[in-house]
Amino acid sequence: MLKCFHLRTFLAKGLNICRCLSTAQPAADTPPPKAKKDHRVYMPKLAFERKVKTSARAMLDQELAAKGGITDLYNWQRAQTSRPSFELLDGPPYANGVAHVGHAINKILKDFIVKSRIALGYRVRFRSGWDCHGLPIELKISKTKQVTDPHEIRRFAREIAVSSMDSQMNSFKRWGISADWSDPYLTMDKKYVAEQLRAFAKLVEQKLVYRAEKPVYWSPSTRTALAESELEFNEEHKGFAAYIRFKMVNLMTEELKLNDLVKNKPYLFYALAFTTMPWTFPLNNAICINENAEYLAIRFDDTKSNPVVEMYVVAAEMFEKIKEKLDRPAQILARFSGKQLVGKFYLNGWCADVAHPIYHGDHVSTKSGTGVVHTAFAHGFEDFAIATKHGADVECYVDENGRFTRNMGHQLEGKSVLADGQEAVLKLMKKDVVHASKFVHSYPYDWRTKQPVIVRCSKQWFIDLSKVSQKAVDLIGDISVTGGDSDLSSSLINMVKSRPSWCISRQRAWGTPIPALIDQLDYEYTSPNFINRVADLIEEKGDDAWWNADVKELLQGELKDEFALPETDEVKKCTDIMDVWLDSGLAWLCARRGYEDAKDQKPADVVVEGIDQFRGWFQSMLLTSSAIQNSAPYKRIIVHGFCVDDNGKKMSKSLGNVVDPDTVTDGSLNGMPAVGADGLRLWVALAGAETSGESKIGRKVVEDIDNKIGAIRLSFRFLLGAASGYEGEKPKELRILDQYALRKTVSFANRCRQNYEQYKFRTVSNDSLQFIAHLSSQYIHHVRDRLYCDMPKSNSHMSAQFTMHRITEMLANSLSPILPHLSAEVLNHLPLLEEKKILRNELNYSEESLGVELDDELDAIMRDVIDYRASIHKLEGSKDPTSQKCLVLRLTDPSYSLMSRLQPSPVSFNSQLCELLGVSELRMDKLSDAEANHSDTDHTVEWAKTSRAYCNRCRKFTKSKEKDDEYCDRCREAFDKITQS
Repeated sequence: MLKCFHLRTFLAKGLNICRCLSTAQPAADTPPPKAKKDHRVYMPKLAFERKVKTSARAMLDQELAAKGGITDLYNWQRAQTSRPSFELLDGPPYANGVAHVGHAINKILKDFIVKSRIALGYRVRFRSGWDCHGLPIELKISKTKQVTDPHEIRRFAREIAVSSMDSQMNSFKRWGISADWSDPYLTMDKKYVAEQLRAFAKLVEQKLVYRAEKPVYWSPSTRTALAESELEFNEEHKGFAAYIRFKMVNLMTEELKLNDLVKNKPYLFYALAFTTMPWTFPLNNAICINENAEYLAIRFDDTKSNPVVEMYVVAAEMFEKIKEKLDRPAQILARFSGKQLVGKFYLNGWCADVAHPIYHGDHVSTKSGTGVVHTAFAHGFEDFAIATKHGADVECYVDENGRFTRNMGHQLEGKSVLADGQEAVLKLMKKDVVHASKFVHSYPYDWRTKQPVIVRCSKQWFIDLSKVSQKAVDLIGDISVTGGDSDLSSSLINMVKSRPSWCISRQRAWGTPIPALIDQLDYEYTSPNFINRVADLIEEKGDDAWWNADVKELLQGELKDEFALPETDEVKKCTDIMDVWLDSGLAWLCARRGYEDAKDQKPADVVVEGIDQFRGWFQSMLLTSSAIQNSAPYKRIIVHGFCVDDNGKKMSKSLGNVVDPDTVTDGSLNGMPAVGADGLRLWVALAGAETSGESKIGRKVVEDIDNKIGAIRLSFRFLLGAASGYEGEKPKELRILDQYALRKTVSFANRCRQNYEQYKFRTVSNDSLQFIAHLSSQYIHHVRDRLYCDMPKSNSHMSAQFTMHRITEMLANSLSPILPHLSAEVLNHLPLLEEKKILRNELNYSEESLGVELDDELDAIMRDVIDYRASIHKLEGSKDPTSQKCLVLRLTDPSYSLMSRLQPSPVSFNSQLCELLGVSELRMDKLSDAEANHSDTDHTVEWAKTSRAYCNRCRKFTKSKEKDDEYCDRCREAFDKITQS
């Protein structure tokens, strides 16, 4: 049932894709049209709103998720067992707090992959996961509850993790994410933990796991060891820099050729060292120099009157910079090789009772500092390596709180090495402090507490990566690692190669236990059998079983004999837990437990995470998989970037620039438009896909997204309006303009398929916006006259309806992976569709599938037409409405013959060529041979005065001046038929 309106009532105000047919007034010599009346153009009634109200947005998205098959899409496609399989392995978000825009980028990008692979005909596996263990949850507990018992901490932590997971899952569903929501993997789940421990047993079996006293990054604020991936660098850290001297005891003047020997004065040699951690000076164990470098003995001019000649040993390369930094003129008294220093001894001013050695160190640079490196075995990685090389004892006198222990004496005991302890050291050692100043520099911080860390020797568990790293590097060669068009495999290679060991132990309660026993001498006992025993116990009794069990229960059967342990009351359970990166790093194994093909597990097809995961999940997955199964856990890595505000600034609560994804989808009181789940998804596609750089979001960005998705919506509204009332008839003849639009749409759909195959979601989105604009200017702009004013059920009218119906279907299906809610809404309004749910059919269109034949000369015709349009655009006065003018088109013979197919008569008012060129009257003629020979084109165009009058219905100059009728012949016939029906 068709309802007819005045033409203007349909057109959206400001709708750039379908402006009014012509709102221009007739030429001055033409009588004005009669007063407004109902001219009864063809116009169906539309239920598809041009804009969704903010108050209705969330409810509409929810309804469309159900009606459009978004909610049950994942389960539906899993039931399609004949399809080839594809797996996206989820890097689990942390189960702490609510979902933020960083989650939106990550999860929506993953959903683009899930939905596009379904569209490409795959059966996709995507089991969403959550990383549940770790320090942030424990810190949250400590803010509200005073608990120290591990059982209580774990109980509260579990509650927080479950609550956060539920909240985040609801947000993910709100965004239209398709996943296995009924069975997510949780790193705190007893089955996951048990499987993780069995994998750990395999690492122990390969002798890759060991416990040792080694320097690690230590967080005093959380009292635990940290991995490098848990650090962030504060470029504005405020500390102290100091030059301090160490008195040398056996460097003799006779060994050096002094330039200015002062008679009758004793000599003292000092090694001058520089550090940005002065708190380590009392803990000094050695000095390192570079034996291959040249060193100097220098004297500062301001010490010449001293009774003792004080000479300072520094690297020759740093002499000028040292003078400049200290602002003290100095002279060189001797030059000598670093080899002459190796084996010498010196005294530490803190404790002058023991002489310490000078060693060569490959790590010593003469490009910075002084070329003399103060070495504290317990507080530096190179320092510890020197101790190991020379068999020196390593003792740590800094406790887990980052405070000096009683071994340092009452003057330093209990003082924080990063605060009052540092100042105390400078004061107590002032006689040997040559220069000290406040210093701002880059320094590692605990990424969770945002507090500085230290390097501290402690007993920790490690995985020996020296036996695994090269294998992992070799495997990277077969992995695609991309961020946009950039190959980022070198980033992963560099991360893997630079790690000789992985500290996997943490001194907390909320995590996966390290199954081991510790005796009174602090010696550890563990084995694959013991670990597997604990795994079975946890799978049977829950993840608290380790904390609940006593040693006797754990040592049943042959295990006690295996360890040859003393009495069980002399051993205790290890209280360390595993690094959370080991938890999630085994997801390639633990998260797939129970899959129907788990016994024949292949690498995941793709993983998608932020660029920071090169030092985190990408690496931990690769290393564990390389060690345990000698293969990569994934075939492809896709990297994305991070969110910043619309001014490019990092988001911060203190700056007030944090964007809540709920305000993007549902609007806010400060005027942020509600763009719905699809608006958020379009932002991710345009700003977060195909890049590892920053993704801007803020009010301006969201308003731009609102405009873009609004234009897409209005385009669909026009197309649905055109297709509404269509009853499925095929036109006897498809007009050239319609054929052209169909060919372009098929080409667009195929480009979408190709780009989906290559994970180019930004390209798909930009191409879609450009295609819709092209569809507007090259098709809708020209076809609307025929659609509104031709007689319903005529071949020309059915041709337009058929075309727009097919375009709508192809366009909606092509956009379904990016904009599933809008696509579902469109498909539910489109008549005659057997399948109203999205992505139930493979995205695979061809011209043959259209059900109509396209003209063999279509491309040639449209190539010429586009040339003619360009020439018309260049004509003087071409900006005036073409409905007031007649176009004279003169063509060479081949073109004339081709265009005659579209306009058989030399003069026409309603030919296909008139429609294609958007004119009221077209006079077509041949160029003479002489004209053609002297022209550089195959056509000419010019304006002429029209011979017709203004038609009040179609608003074109197509009415015969000789007839006393307000309508042209076409409009009169159509009007009469409509009024009679």
